[in-house]
Formats: sequence, C-alpha cells, structure tokens
Amino acid sequence: MPVIDGSIRPAGAETLAAAARSLDEQGFCLIEDLIAPELVAALERRLDEQARAEREIAPPAADDAQLDGSNQYVYALVNKGDVFVDLVLHPTILALAEHVLGRDFLLSASDGILAHPGGSLMPLHSDQWWMPAPVPRGRHHRPVGNIARFNPEQEAAPAYVAPPVVFNVMWMISPFAEQNGATRVVPGTHLSGELPDPAVPHRTPSVPATGRAGTAMVFDGRLWHATGANRTERSRLGIITAYCGPQFRPMENCTIAVLDAVLERNPDPRLRDLLGFKVWQGYGKLDDPAERMIDRRRQVTGPMTPGAAS
Repeated sequence: MPVIDGSIRPAGAETLAAAARSLDEQGFCLIEDLIAPELVAALERRLDEQARAEREIAPPAADDAQLDGSNQYVYALVNKGDVFVDLVLHPTILALAEHVLGRDFLLSASDGILAHPGGSLMPLHSDQWWMPAPVPRGRHHRPVGNIARFNPEQEAAPAYVAPPVVFNVMWMISPFAEQNGATRVVPGTHLSGELPDPAVPHRTPSVPATGRAGTAMVFDGRLWHATGANRTERSRLGIITAYCGPQFRPMENCTIAVLDAVLERNPDPRLRDLLGFKVWQGYGKLDDPAERMIDRRRQVTGPMTPGAAS
C-alpha cells in the first residue's frame, strides 16, 4: 500500500509528486502526519462533542449510502467549528485536488464519519457512481435521471473510462485499523471504468487503508471503497472533505448551507470559491450575466411591468 512520509507542514514538492503518482496509478495514497497532533486533538474534541449533541437530538439514521444507520455522519462541518475550515483549505490537499480536477473545483462536502462499535461493513462503491457511461453509436443511452447508487446495471466492461470529477480526503482523526472500521479500498479500480458489486460481504477482495491519527488518505472519486466494520468497543472518528468539478452538483448545497458568520470569520476568497459563490464560465449566476461572485443578500429581480423602473 503506498504510504508517503508527510509532515505537520504543507507537503514539499517531492511528497506532492509521489502523492500525484500514486493517485494516478493506484487511485489513492496515505500522507502521514499531514496535520499536527495539536490540530488532531482539537478536531477530535470538536467532532466528538458535536456528534454527541446531535445524537441527543436524533439517533443516527439510515441514508442512501449507509443503509442500516449503524454509523453516524455529522454534516456541513464548516458550520460547526473553524477548526474544520482549516482542513478544507489545506494547501497540500488543494494542490492534489488541482492535480486530479484541474484549476477550478468546488467543495462537495465536509462531513464527520463516526464508525461506532458494531458498525457494519458498507457496500463497495465509487463516489462518482452517477457519472453517465458512454455508449457506442447507435445504442440507446441510459437516461441520466434513472441512475441509482447501488444499481449499476452494467452489462459488460465499458470501452472507455470516464475522467475523475470527484477528489476525496479521509482525515484519520482516530488511528485507522482493520479492527475499528478503516476505509477499505480496491487499488487500481479507478481505471476500470466499472462500478463495483455492492454485495456485503464484499465479493471483490479489498484492503484496509490504515494509519495513525493525523494521516490523510487522498483518493480518486472513481476508486472502489467502503467504510469497514468496527469490531472494537470504541468509535473510530474520521473527517471526509470531498471536492468535485465546477460543472457538477455537490453532495451538500454549501452555498446555501454555510452560515453568514462562517464567511465573516473566514475572509479567505478561496473559501467562497470552494463553497460555490464564484460563477464558473457563466454557470451558477443569479440574474446578472456579468456577475463573477454571487452575494446571497443581493435582491434578485422579480416580475416587472412596463415603466416599473421609471
């Protein structure tokens, strides 16, 4: 398994080059000690505190990804502590995201994932399962609105491989081990052009991506992966920061979800870009074609009658 020695500082050129090669060839890599122990401890405290408070409101529930609700997701972390914003803007991660996605991309999600004791094995999946597959000329395509997460309906191996349009980071806030539900991966499957069999137990052999707290697992969105089963008595804490191409719909509606106070406390313009406030080649605008950065507070033009402006 490719493991790269990182540091608590932004990774240097040599580490970035090795990570990029591993992403291209294996679909993932591990960068150790990318965040300092002090930051790891702060993230653990804040995530655990937030998760406990949210469990008091409502217990973890099943969703489209975690079918039985055995694990817990804490969504929209940018609203739940500035310490989480640091991960979204980590320079090493943004550099690798640019390697995979190009110079323009969006934040798709920033979520805590807690694999609780007894948490079950997740089906193998790709995070761009919704990507329409190319079809030969003369053959009817599958309607894009009919694509389902765990129903790939693939008849044969495709002739082409779609490009990556999703880039993910799993931050190991707890040590990740096979016993406590470390993310399982199938190396090289990002180049298969196929979606995995979602059966549990997995019919395709997978390996756990293990590492100490502070490690970042970065991976291509096409890679087959799944949360492992937690067979210990302690919860395993991780944070996912996911990015996607500017043409695609993020997992979270970050532009609407982000609190005004978060934007006021974090003036870095790159954060607004990632959250979807930047208009991309005419897409994402309100009602002014010359607009380059949207403002949620701006009055949008409604119905008008002749002479209304006079």
